[in-house]
Formats: sequence, C-alpha cells, structure tokens
Amino acid sequence: MPKKKPIVPEKVKSRSITSAQRNLAMRRLQESVALSPLLVELGIVVAQRGSHFFLEFDYGGTAIPLARITPMKESPAFALESEGDSGWVLYGQGTPSRIVKLLCNDTLGTFHALGGIDQVLRNSAKKVPEVVQKTPRTFAYKRTNAPCSLQEALYFYFGIPLVVAMEPREYYRQHAEPSLLETSDDQHQVLIRFCSRNPANPRILGHGYYRLLGGDWYGIGVPPEVANTLDEAEAYLKSTL
Repeated sequence: MPKKKPIVPEKVKSRSITSAQRNLAMRRLQESVALSPLLVELGIVVAQRGSHFFLEFDYGGTAIPLARITPMKESPAFALESEGDSGWVLYGQGTPSRIVKLLCNDTLGTFHALGGIDQVLRNSAKKVPEVVQKTPRTFAYKRTNAPCSLQEALYFYFGIPLVVAMEPREYYRQHAEPSLLETSDDQHQVLIRFCSRNPANPRILGHGYYRLLGGDWYGIGVPPEVANTLDEAEAYLKSTL
C-alpha cells in the first residue's frame, strides 16, 4: 500500500488593506469579542501589528496570543490562524464575526478547549449554573441533569479561572482528551490526565495540575514520567515556583 502523504498545515498569505479597512475590521472584531461571554471573561483584547490582528489575554502580566487574524491575499475574507510548532497556520476563514464565532466554539484545544463554557453562558444569560458531582469523575448541571464537561466543571464547580482552566495548552493543542484523575478533600488540588484520542495508539501524553495557593489558582503541565499523583504533582509545582 502506498504511504499517505502527511497533511501540511496551510500558511496564509496576507493582503494589504487601507487604513479605513483596518479600522473597520478592528471595530468589528472588538464588537464580536464583546458578544462572547467566554472572551469577555478571558479579558481578550484585539491588537493590530503589521498586517495581522491578534486576540490576546493577560497571563501573569504577559500578553499571550490566543489567535491571529489575517486579511487573506486574493480574497475578501479574513483568516483565523492557530499557532503551532511550525508557526501560524490556517484554521478557518470568513468575516470577522464568523471567525470569532469559530474561535469561541473550540472544544478540542486548538485555541482554548472552552467552547462549551461559552455556549452555557450564552444560554443562561451569563448566569453561572450550579454543577453537582455525580461520580468521582463525572459532573452534571443540577437544574437539567445534563452532563458537564471536564472543562466546564473546572470553571463552574471548582471555581478555577478560565485563563488557568485552559492550561496546559501544550496538551490541548495536541487535541488530547482530558479526564479527571484525582482531587483533594478540600478541592484545592485537581489532577487531570491527558490521553491521545487515537484508539490505534492510546497513550498518556501528560497531566494537568491545578492548585489553589494563597487565594490564586495555578495550572501547569506535568510530564507523565514526573508525576502521576497529587503529591508528586505538588512537589513538581513547588519546584517550578
């Protein structure tokens, strides 16, 4: 059988736009961001540098790019780009409002994996719903008994801020599947496991450890060979602080 050629992520070629077009695109991006409870809670700001627009959030005093938006060459559309090992690559395209919607809907981790939270907040008029723990590893919304994803539980149940809940981004960007592994009795420590979604090659990619310290939540990625329990993850966190 011939070998399949690997899929090469598409790079975007940008087009030049006038100052008026740039200002219009900036305004429409800002308006679209303001309509998303998720992006508002993340504190997303739109920054323009060169021919690109960046959607950024603040993490510990550092501006972190969530996505890049570029006017496409030989097209009236704008490109939504995600950042990977090889740089920025095409994810979707359309008007500013459409690509912000694409960004908000991400549940796999290309950008943030928090798309379910955006939908819940939109449907509940931005009111935080009550979540209950059904089993040691599953959660549900109290009013409807509908299942609650792990990312939703981190935010709605444990109270972990969104900028921390979407960490560790290095595992989410691989579209790894997270599952709850262990929590402390006081719920100030949470350990989740990231596994590959490929059933032909199942493997543990790493862990995410979330810790409430001094009133602030911290979230870090932990290699599987370093820590598989809360105690081991705690030791690893303290070694990095």
